Amino acid sequence: MMFNAQPSLRLGLLLTIAVFLSCKPAPPQPAKPAAAAGPQVRATVVTIRTTVHPEKKSYDHTLVIAGNRARNTSERDTWRMFDTKANTVTFVDDVAKTIRTEPMSSIIEQRDTLNAAALPPHTPRATFERSSERQRLHGANAEKVTIASGAYKRELWLAEHPSIPRGLFAMMHASETRSSPLAPMMRDIDEALAATRGFPLLDRSTVPLDGSELVVESAVIAIAERDVPESLLVIPKEYKDVTDGATEPRLGEGARRKD
Repeated sequence: MMFNAQPSLRLGLLLTIAVFLSCKPAPPQPAKPAAAAGPQVRATVVTIRTTVHPEKKSYDHTLVIAGNRARNTSERDTWRMFDTKANTVTFVDDVAKTIRTEPMSSIIEQRDTLNAAALPPHTPRATFERSSERQRLHGANAEKVTIASGAYKRELWLAEHPSIPRGLFAMMHASETRSSPLAPMMRDIDEALAATRGFPLLDRSTVPLDGSELVVESAVIAIAERDVPESLLVIPKEYKDVTDGATEPRLGEGARRKD
């Protein structure tokens, strides 16, 4: 990887690598307090704190899991509902008021097609390496895996925690939006993480930047069972289903049909 380009170009390259290799969403905005009124459902709430160094800025967001459904509450306006039993992802657009549901097999097929594209000259593919290192996190045994490309490095401590579905992280990773010409760098990583059965309880990305180091660290800081608004995990029934060209509004999960 070349880092002797002009500063502005180099910064753009580094940030592009950081975005597409780490597959992290933009720093989540502070969550609005959930309304106490309305039906509640018992859920596993995974609180994740993302810290950016050297600025030392932190952002908290939650992953809410109830039964077979899960969603990341940092996603606003457009968000994903994961169904770990049906093995599908529903993409919800609160602005357009539409939904689109895709099976994981289709998502992976589209991702593989994107990864098969040619890379720009002299652009290396990212590498994936498992380590023998282990540590105990939140009562689970976590193994260290490393993703690297040039000076960029990402370390994930993956663990099968009993409160988090085994395949959820693989679904989250595969369904991330990618359109950069550098996306094929992730081919080997995508294949490895698609087979992963665990969740990153600690996730740390580093890349040199102007004599310093840009670090983005996401750590699970709490895993708790509590009541949450049922509406968090219900797709609005009035939204139009655009899956495979469907045009009729889809009856939301949890809603009742009128026979």
